Amino acid sequence: MSFSPLVAAGGLVVVLSLWAVDHTTQLNKLAMSQNADLRKSVEASEANNQLLKRALLNREATLTVLGLIHERTRSINAALDGQTAQLNRSLTELKRTDEKTNTYLAGLVPGPLGLRYARPDTTDPVAYRAGALVLQPGAVPPAGPASPGK
Repeated sequence: MSFSPLVAAGGLVVVLSLWAVDHTTQLNKLAMSQNADLRKSVEASEANNQLLKRALLNREATLTVLGLIHERTRSINAALDGQTAQLNRSLTELKRTDEKTNTYLAGLVPGPLGLRYARPDTTDPVAYRAGALVLQPGAVPPAGPASPGK
């Protein structure tokens, strides 16, 4: 059985045609697979973009809140600075006044004030109490017995 070159060429054409069809089919399947992968990648990218947009909006909101907190903190610090300055002025005045009071108290008791509360110079309790019964001018009288109606 001999094959003619025409039959051999026809057979070659058929084989090459089948190979081309198979190759095209494989390439088509590969292209469809890659297309599906690209669609998934695009969907994932869009989801990531939405996530990034939300994160950016949250960041902007957070920065706005932080700005408000910063302004309030500055306001509170300014108020505290003013109060601290007033407190320092008051303490300085108190120290100055306290020095005058300390100087006054370190001196002798004025005569009229000493006489107002004077008592006998004794260690006898009865004599000491008796001295309290003597009313000095301007002194408050000692408490007496309670009145019977009360």
